[in-house]
Amino acid sequence: MPKPQNQTWECVRTLTGHTQGIRAIAISPDGNTLASSSNDKTVKLWDLKTGQESTLNPEPDLVFSFYPLAFSPDSQTLASGSDELIDLWDVASNQKLDIKSGFSVPVCSITLSPDGEILVAGSSDGTIGLWDLTNCKPFTTLNAHSYPVWSVAFSPDGKTLASGSGDGTIGLWDVSTNKPLATLLGHSYPVWSVAFSPDGTLLASSSGDKTIKIWQLSMGRDFAALIGHSDSVESLAFSPQGDTLVSGSIDGTVMLWQLSKDLEVGVKISPDRTLTDHSNSVRSVAFSPDGNTIASGSNDATIKIWQKL
Repeated sequence: MPKPQNQTWECVRTLTGHTQGIRAIAISPDGNTLASSSNDKTVKLWDLKTGQESTLNPEPDLVFSFYPLAFSPDSQTLASGSDELIDLWDVASNQKLDIKSGFSVPVCSITLSPDGEILVAGSSDGTIGLWDLTNCKPFTTLNAHSYPVWSVAFSPDGKTLASGSGDGTIGLWDVSTNKPLATLLGHSYPVWSVAFSPDGTLLASSSGDKTIKIWQLSMGRDFAALIGHSDSVESLAFSPQGDTLVSGSIDGTVMLWQLSKDLEVGVKISPDRTLTDHSNSVRSVAFSPDGNTIASGSNDATIKIWQKL
């Protein structure tokens, strides 16, 4: 993979509908809609072209406010977590389709398989639940970690599941057998976010230890460290081309990192760009499917839309 040219990004819009800090954001695979969840206990859908918003009200009397979000591959359904529930929403009508219950502890993270048939939820007790969406039934629970599962992600081919936990480890799971493949060790604090590269060869992880690690999955070890944030790195995402990583941190910055597959083992990478428009911690970041737009959600209650110039 050739090293990409330096990129310039500009904040072109600020979305201000939430009244408290943003917990999570997600951009639909078709690039038309952004979903956001907040400490104000609402989920909003935003038209990325116009900025128009609509509000979803998950459940009354919510106690916890993790509110993870995930779109279905066809962009028609949004899954949102809250307390011990997962709500499924029709994006076009904003209507609730279904509620997935059966969790005895708060849901911390969710993701959908690339074919849209499996929903995965990471819980605060360290377990991971898998649901078959073709019949709307749970089919297995993985006793994955000893601390909350803060992030779950499918590989692009849907065969591998990665989980990042408060215990500082990353689990890799065979989706066909539900058996563990490997445990990746290297972070010294909770792992807040994990993401596969578009070609499935790399895994990125961000942590409370202020670092991002890049793992070569064929080697089963980390081979690069991205160092630049001054506080916990809460969220990350690969560009669709796989040559850029974006991260958001408690330090209030959004950083962009250029990646190359010919990196030497043990290399330390500095950020290519630092975006500083937020006034508080950045909790969630996302790339648009064309790679030309980045969204960042912050504890300052705003969502910034960044455009590549």
